[in-house]
Amino acid sequence: MIDDLRGTVVFITGAAGGIGLGMARAFAEAGAKIAVADIDMETLGQAAAELEDAGATVLPVRLDVTDRPAWTAAAEKVAATLGPVRVLCNNAGVSTLGLKFGEITPEFWDKVIDVNLNSVFNGVNCFLGPMRAACGGHIVNTSSMGGLMGGVPTLTPYAATKFGIVGLSEGLRAELADDGIGVSVLCPGGVRSRLWRTSRRIRGVPDTEVAPSDMSGQSAPPTGMDPYQVGLRVVDAVRKNELYVITHPEFRSAVVNRHEQLMAAFDRSEAANSESSRTPAEKTSP
Repeated sequence: MIDDLRGTVVFITGAAGGIGLGMARAFAEAGAKIAVADIDMETLGQAAAELEDAGATVLPVRLDVTDRPAWTAAAEKVAATLGPVRVLCNNAGVSTLGLKFGEITPEFWDKVIDVNLNSVFNGVNCFLGPMRAACGGHIVNTSSMGGLMGGVPTLTPYAATKFGIVGLSEGLRAELADDGIGVSVLCPGGVRSRLWRTSRRIRGVPDTEVAPSDMSGQSAPPTGMDPYQVGLRVVDAVRKNELYVITHPEFRSAVVNRHEQLMAAFDRSEAANSESSRTPAEKTSP
């Protein structure tokens, strides 16, 4: 567990804006040194300048999270400039812009899987060895409330990746506990960010400065939570080594409903198994 973050090197993907930048602000306030990574260097440079103006030690790094060799180059640059990374925040992601499964092309599906899920593997694969060598660290993987409750038609492909991140994080936490490496999975609801813009780029839709009037399924509504508040929750979770990082308690009932359906399925299974174990005579007796 990392109680004191002062001087700790934190690597954050998708950090040019939104949740990634909110994390960077919160970790910087805690005294950490921040490596911010994104594919959009122009916007990332502006974010890094903002952090520096606030007194942070920050290094901007261009990174396509789907490019595995680029991860190695980024890690080497950060280690040489700031020191070994002790906290990794796999935050980069895209939404499916409200498209239902039948509207998703195979090519777009592959992009979503690569950016949302495979990038988490890439990050852990890159930094796990050095964390083990340092005898500890922490990994934060950004999922979504869509990775806990499901059942939203326009989020089906997106939720598939976010459920995957939850499962990956739970497995990693158990596997890495003896190595002194904590794992948290962030499951936010609506947060103000640039996700709808970056998702349009991934899909090949022309960019726009104006947020869609109907944000259902678009992700990152303009009226959502301040990303900085999400960042503060993440910093607290790292200090306390919490597994689940929940920022929007108003979704409790939806998650409870999903789990009640699961429990009901177990009840039906127990009843069916009990019935099948009865002898023919028992089944026909009054």
